[in-house]
Amino acid sequence: MTIQAHTLDPGLPQTITDLLPLLQTALAADAPGYPRPTGDYLRLISGPRPTQHRAFLALFDGATPIGYSGLALDFETNRDMCWGDVSIAPEHRADATVPLLDAATAHARRQGAERLVLAITESAPGYEPIFAGRGGVKVDVQRRAQLDLKTIDRDRYAAWAAPSEKNAHYRVETWVAPTPERVMPALEQAGVAMRDAPTGDLAFEPRAPNVERRRKTERRLVELGVRRHIIAAFTDDGTVAGFHDLYVVPGYRMAETGETGVPAAFRGHGLGLRLKADLTLRLLETEPDIDTIGTWNNTDNGPMLRVNDALGYRTAELWNLWQFEV
Repeated sequence: MTIQAHTLDPGLPQTITDLLPLLQTALAADAPGYPRPTGDYLRLISGPRPTQHRAFLALFDGATPIGYSGLALDFETNRDMCWGDVSIAPEHRADATVPLLDAATAHARRQGAERLVLAITESAPGYEPIFAGRGGVKVDVQRRAQLDLKTIDRDRYAAWAAPSEKNAHYRVETWVAPTPERVMPALEQAGVAMRDAPTGDLAFEPRAPNVERRRKTERRLVELGVRRHIIAAFTDDGTVAGFHDLYVVPGYRMAETGETGVPAAFRGHGLGLRLKADLTLRLLETEPDIDTIGTWNNTDNGPMLRVNDALGYRTAELWNLWQFEV
């Protein structure tokens, strides 16, 4: 076997065509509950972003791709961190893991990063001893959970989505991106609630509110054909008291959760449960091809885990974040 590393442009259709089978094979082996990814799904999670430098580091045995890492570096925050994932065909992991890790580390160094963070599911055999042996440190654990929309109790969801004594004074609106300009500043400001989300031992600085960045991001989603469903609760003066969003990729049966946040001043009113239940019901009405919703949470995020568990989400896998100094 002659292994060579190449940097591939995630914006090129051929890149997606070449690497999609690797992602499908790796997830089938390590995360069998994960719905089979499509090219459009891979393009969403790893493709170009207006606020990030993105690339694929791919290993080839001759002309055959055997593994890759999708890597990103943000232009605004956490400039010292290059992060991504790893997908290697199971039969090639013994030979390909170290070369891919070395290639990803070298790429991070070239981009000026000081650390490399890679996500690997706990159920993937063989990675942990190699990562630890190469100086990696486990800095965070994420739970990926799924909701089977075919089994939910719609009456119970409707009760959760209805105004309660604690939150009836909020006005709830939903839309599909692009976000209306009249609510854009308030929605961006509410995003500071994400600063309270735990990140384990991972040093991570959330982005500051930036309306123009959101505009660019949503324009990119529209270009990809991705539908971003958004719900928000507003006070009488237009302040956003809570928000939640879901991404729908054409031709893919699982919607992905984006962010769910309630600023500190509005917590304890049941808004997280109400908004998530409401948007789920709307998704059932407007996106009949979706039968699953996926979500990721830090395992220390007790409040969000309790809401998701109540809604019927069940653990699919645990994913470890490994950090390497570069």
